[in-house]
Parts: sequence; structure tokens; C-alpha cells
Amino acid sequence: MTRNGQMTKSESAPVDRPANDPPTGRRRVLLWIEASRAYGRGCLLGIAGYVRSHANWRVFYFDHRLGQDVPPFFAELKVDGVIARTDNQVAADHLADLGVPVVDLRGAVVTRYGRTLDTDHLGCAELAFEHFWHRGFRSMAYCGYPAVDWSVRRREAFVAVAASRGLDVPVYMAQGSLSLHATSRNEAVGERDDPALEEWLLSLPKPVAVLAANDVRGRQVVTACTNVGLAVPEQVAVLGIDNDEVLCELSDPPLSSIEPDTYRMGFQGAALLEAFMSDPSLIEPRPVELVAPKGVVSRQSTDVAAIEDEVVAHCLQIIREQGGKNVSVKGLIEETATSRTTLERRFREAIGRSPKQEINRVRLDRARRLVRDTSYPLHQIAQMTGFSNASRLLGAYRRHFGVTPGADREGSSLTPGMIEDDIHGHAELDTGADAE
Repeated sequence: MTRNGQMTKSESAPVDRPANDPPTGRRRVLLWIEASRAYGRGCLLGIAGYVRSHANWRVFYFDHRLGQDVPPFFAELKVDGVIARTDNQVAADHLADLGVPVVDLRGAVVTRYGRTLDTDHLGCAELAFEHFWHRGFRSMAYCGYPAVDWSVRRREAFVAVAASRGLDVPVYMAQGSLSLHATSRNEAVGERDDPALEEWLLSLPKPVAVLAANDVRGRQVVTACTNVGLAVPEQVAVLGIDNDEVLCELSDPPLSSIEPDTYRMGFQGAALLEAFMSDPSLIEPRPVELVAPKGVVSRQSTDVAAIEDEVVAHCLQIIREQGGKNVSVKGLIEETATSRTTLERRFREAIGRSPKQEINRVRLDRARRLVRDTSYPLHQIAQMTGFSNASRLLGAYRRHFGVTPGADREGSSLTPGMIEDDIHGHAELDTGADAE
């Protein structure tokens, strides 16, 4: 599979147009990009970054839904150039009819007179494979949408990368709209319970890692796992693409995701448009320009090593679901009907840590999220994470992360010292063992 041989194409040759005289004032630029998802917003931020530092533009911004047709009044704006995200040929042709350079940031079609940019889907597939492989997964699968252009490209890329490493990848593409660009309709259908998806997930060898076409699909996979009692990530690890933080956090557990470099895409697209508006002779037929993804943002849906030991996997599920709170080694021994020695050995063989170390790791990771994302005082965070008092949490936090909770509370309205000051008067130093 090649990185560039992936798009439908309308007309390969640019339309002959006379070069415009340099404008005496600001260039008039139309932005037609959806802002409902993080991907479009990231592109807009990149464009804004370029405009602030390099360009003198008057921007006309119009939000839209993917699949929406181009409004007729765009012709009345008399713009000098367009940056858009279009998902169908009709809309692309209408923008081309404006007679000005167009830079498209979605990659579904190749513009007639301008340039098209897209995320490197093969790069995403390589990141996903390595993310799963280094966590010990040797069974991987892909879940997407039927006939949706970007879902198909991501599927083909992931299957090809896995095949190059000797793995076959089962694929689930639900029944849905057959339109190549029916993203919203397919996502909406996917929100319903899908018995076929649930049966497919149950049929996969465990443990298994599933790459989802995007974060919406990833959340739907997690929901399907929950419906049939499959533990995420212990039995099924799930990774999305696009790193839409809101969608990832709505997933339970939160969804790991590949982050595209949308800021760079927007910035690079704006730079291209400025060059084309200054010198239209630069416009020539080119393949889609691919922008490498930034990396994997790891959250709880893949925060696990592939565990074949069912007893350890069950214990890890209990620890994760409770966030380490109200979980003890004694309770795990009773739950699994094993001896302490046996459970310790099986944990160390599976994950390289003891049950107590794993419980405290999960507690501290949750405490760190609460420290960074909330203004809760330390004694409240201690209660929420199963530590007997604030002093105990403070000491464990400093040993584990090498920093105090106050210093770690970056971007908070609280001063760093306030969270440490909270321990005074709440508890004496306790050196007992919470997780026993």
C-alpha cells in the first residue's frame, strides 16, 4: 500500500486563470471548516497561528456539517482563496467554481485548483500497531464503518502493517449507509446496540487489541464490550483515532487515541494558500500531501499489558473499576480463592508487580488526575482514592512521581503551596499499608 494512492480525483489539471494583481489591502479568505469536532478545531487553530504571524487576511468563517452543500451566497463574498474540509465531490466542485485557489484539509477529494492535505493514515496504523505490540498484544482487530472513505483507508493501512509483521487482522464493518462520505449517518447508526458487533467481539481471541476507525467508533466498541461483559482493557484494549478529548473522556473507561497533527495541517494549509494567492503559477497537479500524526495519547482503554492469566486479568479489572479504592490484597485473595503466595507469583509473572504495588499504582494515577484536573483539597483526594489521610497520600505521591501534589497542580487557580498546606490539622503521619 502506498501513502499517496488513496484519493478519488475530479480533474487533474488546474483551471487556467490569469494571475490577480497583488491586493492593496488584506486578502479575503473563506474558511469552510466544521468546528464540532476536535479535528476541525485543531485545523482552525493552525490557520489562526499562521495568520497571526505571517498573513494579512480578512477571514470569513462559516461553520458547517460534513456533507453539507456549499451555500450559494459564497460567490458574493469575492474572496481571494478558500480553505475547506469537504467530504463530497459536489461541494468540492462548487468551491472550485469560485475561481480562486482552494486548499482542502480533509482528503476525500483532490481539488481542481489548489492542494489537498490529509492525515497520514499509514502513519496512524504504524503507531497503533506499535502501541499494541509493545503492550504484548499478538491478536489485533479493526472496527470501522462501511464504505466511509477515511475508515476504509485506515482499515487498509492497519491490515497492511499487521500483515507485514505476520498478523491477520479480523475486520468488522457494520451494515450502514453505502455512501463513501456518510460519516454522520454511520456514526448515528453505531450509537444503537449492535448485536452483530457484540458477537464479533466475543468471537475474537482474548486478549485482543482493537483499532477503531475514530473516537466515536472507539467509544461504541467500548460500550459493546460492556454490554456483553468483556473487560476493557484487560480482555479487549481499544484505541481510537483523532484524539477528540471530549469523546475520549465520555468513554468508560476513557479512550486512548492517536492524535493527528491538525495544528500543523492548518498552518501548512494556510501557508500554501498564501503562496497560491501570491503566485498562481505555483498551483500544479500534486498527490495528496500527508501530515504525520503526533503520536498516541494513552488513556485507560489501553493501559494494560496483554494478560493471558484469567485470575490476574480478573483482579486487574476489579482494581481498575474501583480506582484502587476499597480494594485490598486480602479482598483479591478471597475473590479468587487463591493463596497470597500464589497470587503474588502470578501477578509478578504477568505484569512484573505485586498486587499491592498495582493497587497503589492505580490509586496514585487517579490521585494525579484529580490533582491536575480539579481544585479538590488533598484530604478529599485522599478519601476519594483510598488513602487513610492526606499525609499518607502526600508521601506516596512524592515517592512515586518525584514531585509534590502542589507542584504538580499546573494551570490551577490554586497556588502550589495550598494543597500541601491542606494536610496540616487533618491527620498525623501514617506509615501503615493501605492496600494490605
